[in-house]
Amino acid sequence: MDPFTAQSLKGVLRRDLPAPLYHQLQAFLRGLIERGEIADGERLPREEELARCLGISRVTVRQALQPLAEQGLLLRQRGLGTRVCGGRPGGGHGIPMPLKAPLGELMHSLDILAEHTRVRLLGWERAVPPAPVRASFDSGPDETLVRCVRVRYRHGLPFGYYASWTRTDHPDFDADHLARGSRIALFRRCGIGFSQVRQSVSAQRVGALPALHLQMTLGQAVLTLERRAYGRDRQLLDLLEIQYRPDQLRYQMRLDHEPDLPETSA
Repeated sequence: MDPFTAQSLKGVLRRDLPAPLYHQLQAFLRGLIERGEIADGERLPREEELARCLGISRVTVRQALQPLAEQGLLLRQRGLGTRVCGGRPGGGHGIPMPLKAPLGELMHSLDILAEHTRVRLLGWERAVPPAPVRASFDSGPDETLVRCVRVRYRHGLPFGYYASWTRTDHPDFDADHLARGSRIALFRRCGIGFSQVRQSVSAQRVGALPALHLQMTLGQAVLTLERRAYGRDRQLLDLLEIQYRPDQLRYQMRLDHEPDLPETSA
């Protein structure tokens, strides 16, 4: 999904927020780079084009781009434009010990969640993903995946911003079915089975577009969950990132002692 179309840029900047417009644009671009939605080497639209699409001045665009260039995420060259040269920063070296839970319980919980909430589809397309996503799927340069962006509501309030890539060519995995039902039910309908799901949870600052749909303030802390679902051959089938409003979610896990497994030292 091209993040620089008129539709994608709609609502990126909000004049009712206290954050300056250049800061909002900077956060939006940083999020695209860190999530791999614009890849290393990819060129950004020209300053005047961004300014025109967003209804702001070129000075404001420059104020947003310069700090990202100073931080090594962008390379700006006179006459050649601006391109991405960063990608996901950091890439921590410490690997936390995972917590294990039965896959059946997770799927059951997701079914219950889908039954008691409402979803709105923001975007769907079949496209070649950016390089970091291709690396996760170990997919070829021409292989297309399904990209889907949705917002989930409970009691009329948005609580989750869902962005996913899915490896499937089933004709029913389309915008119509994703707009009307749960992805879990659609996985079953399309015969997509998982043998393992890995989840990681982190705290991040919400970007402008998710903030708009979650009715949050730009830069607020948001609970981010990444879920990777694998098939029986250990091939990645689905990559999902969810940003949750922290005031609308309580993340709860149950950990049971399994006596037949060796205990790990604390």
